[in-house]
Amino acid sequence: MDRHRGIEYYKRIRELGSFTATAEEFGCSNAVISKYVNFLEDWVGARLIVRNTRTISFTEEGERFYEYCCRALEQTQAMLDSLDSSGAPQGKLVVAAPLSSSLRILAPLVSEFRREYPAIDLHWLMSDRQVDLVEAGVDLAIRGIGESRDSSLIATRLGAMPRVLVASPAYLDARGHPERIDDLAEHDCLIFSLSSDSSEWEFVNPDDPKRPLRVSVQGPLVADNSLFLVEAAVGGQGIVSVPLAYVQSELASGKLVELSLGHALTSRTLYALYPGRRYLPLRARLFIDYLKSKLAPA
Repeated sequence: MDRHRGIEYYKRIRELGSFTATAEEFGCSNAVISKYVNFLEDWVGARLIVRNTRTISFTEEGERFYEYCCRALEQTQAMLDSLDSSGAPQGKLVVAAPLSSSLRILAPLVSEFRREYPAIDLHWLMSDRQVDLVEAGVDLAIRGIGESRDSSLIATRLGAMPRVLVASPAYLDARGHPERIDDLAEHDCLIFSLSSDSSEWEFVNPDDPKRPLRVSVQGPLVADNSLFLVEAAVGGQGIVSVPLAYVQSELASGKLVELSLGHALTSRTLYALYPGRRYLPLRARLFIDYLKSKLAPA
């Protein structure tokens, strides 16, 4: 049996906690996964997994073997990268990114990257909700956040994402222009439910940048996608807080108007994140460096 394949299977069994999920991911049967686990246990001379009809658990030797599997796969990938005589990076790169950022910021850059590295196959997972990178088999995630707080992930800054307040001319004609941030309490605000400041919008405090000004907001529409809220704002439904990159075309066409209330919204930063325990393949490093070269200057 293929020992390297068995190591790949075992690593994913430990991360997914399921023979069935691992079999589905690799496109094989539970019986194949079980045979490889038996093969590995015979190889190391120890029981790795305790199984019953409903659950599995990992022995102390099984946990140590998982650490070995991670190191072995990382070192193998590093060796393959260094020995690639073609000079052309290749392989599959799985990326998770928010839907809105993917459509408004990243899609054109992905096309440019693919033209430069055609042998790299990108598998793009779009969701505004954060995914577990290990469980989903993701190489790296791209997220727009205030700062990275997950100590289990390595974060690389790609570029700033300044945010703006916008509304349609029709809404402002009907409800008036807010002049101060406190005036937002009297307006219909369109709420992005997944934001860290969904119920209290944050503005830069010039007296203490580390302590932003917060204004409670509410409104008739709450959604988990920013572009949906942008369309609602174009339709005159209220005021929305979004990254500038999401509304540049609407501002240029006059469909939306940027509001200036004396304080800027706190910015977001676009990060590339990946699990710290995993080796970052060459193709992933190239993709991160490419995004940094395009986004950091902006």
